[in-house]
Amino acid sequence: MFVGREKELQDLHNFYENTETEILVLYGQTGMGKTALLKQFLEGKEHFYYNGVSCSSLQQRSFITHYLTDIGFSFSQIPEYEEILFSLAQNIEDKAIIVLDEFQYLGRLEDTFFQALKNYIEKRTQRKLLLILVSSAMAWVQSLREENSPLTKEVVFYKLEELTYGDFQQFFPNFAKKESITAYSILGGIPGLWSYFQDKLSLRENIEGTFLKADHPLSSLAQQLVAEEIRETAVYNTILCAMAQGKEKLNDLYHVTGFSRAKISVYLKNLIHLDLVEKVTCIDTGEKEHRKKGSYRICHSYLRFYYRYVFFNHHRQNTLNSALFYDKIIADDLPNFSKDSFKKVCREFIEGENKKGRLPGDFTFLGTWTGKAGDIDFVYEDLQEEEILAGICNWEKKMMTLEDYQRFVKCKEQANITPDFEILCSAGNFDNHLRELSKKNPRIALVYLEQMG
Repeated sequence: MFVGREKELQDLHNFYENTETEILVLYGQTGMGKTALLKQFLEGKEHFYYNGVSCSSLQQRSFITHYLTDIGFSFSQIPEYEEILFSLAQNIEDKAIIVLDEFQYLGRLEDTFFQALKNYIEKRTQRKLLLILVSSAMAWVQSLREENSPLTKEVVFYKLEELTYGDFQQFFPNFAKKESITAYSILGGIPGLWSYFQDKLSLRENIEGTFLKADHPLSSLAQQLVAEEIRETAVYNTILCAMAQGKEKLNDLYHVTGFSRAKISVYLKNLIHLDLVEKVTCIDTGEKEHRKKGSYRICHSYLRFYYRYVFFNHHRQNTLNSALFYDKIIADDLPNFSKDSFKKVCREFIEGENKKGRLPGDFTFLGTWTGKAGDIDFVYEDLQEEEILAGICNWEKKMMTLEDYQRFVKCKEQANITPDFEILCSAGNFDNHLRELSKKNPRIALVYLEQMG
């Protein structure tokens, strides 16, 4: 089932029609849906598609040669990459598309592929085709974007991001709203993982039948994802496991892992480069003494779930069946685990309302304020009117109370933020005090879970 990606599909069509774009690097994490997107895009268009595999350059060129021979090309011997590119350019129809999927397997081991690409760029006489180079090797592609790379000035780099919660809902229409958000907190916006869950089953049944089943891909996929991109997996496993347990400051990681702060910093930088970890940023307002700083968190939902529950408790899987493991390890902690995803869902809802013109202004997301006494979950600004919209989210409690709002007021003071409009989002209910407050003050809006999609 192909969902979302309307903008990305249109972007690819724009690249196709733009005579200035000849080479496009499409990249994103494994499972992000690059191949599914390309399948939709290529439909009805003349194209050549090859999927690279991990092997020597000679073997790779041999595979491509056999493929080309099968579709009518003729070679006296196994050609070099340059001959392959020019043969394709000369023999396929005008405005055709060449796709080299997982092209890191063509260019990572040696420079012959990039030299061939450079020669092709220099010698071509007219634009006859669009060459799309696809990769899930995030760190490697990022290195290609550096100034000295042979590709930097000649190609367009296009990164495929995660899909939204709205797309997730479309894929799983039968999940109840709260189950849907919790499932989203586990699988994130990576469509390649969605097929492992079924919305005809409960969330518990999905977790027990995947993560807690020894022979299921989700029970071991994390190790494959980490091993594909980085060496010294033992070090990364240790750091990711500690972060998944809430050790998100450099000093905490130092004490838990036993690694030096300098070493941890290097590894965190690498994980950020891979879009697996992010540094927690806080709007630069208010007194610094009230702000949290220097924190990191796993931003890859599946990895965070895996390291928090499965990896950290792998020894218990030998003594507990899946039902007991879920009850003892996962069930009570799951609401706390999924609260950050609810905040993302709330922001997505607000931004959707903004696009529909239902907010009292045209607001741009500024960020969040993370304080020692509490957080402001979202801050938006109308740049033209110079107005601020801010708010908080309640996921775990059955009811958001006046006390919660008073903590929000204190955070506003510490952050030196004076919102013109406030939105309070709750997965549960609101107490009578807040409902009355909202009735008396039209600048305070209460948003219930049922309103979000």
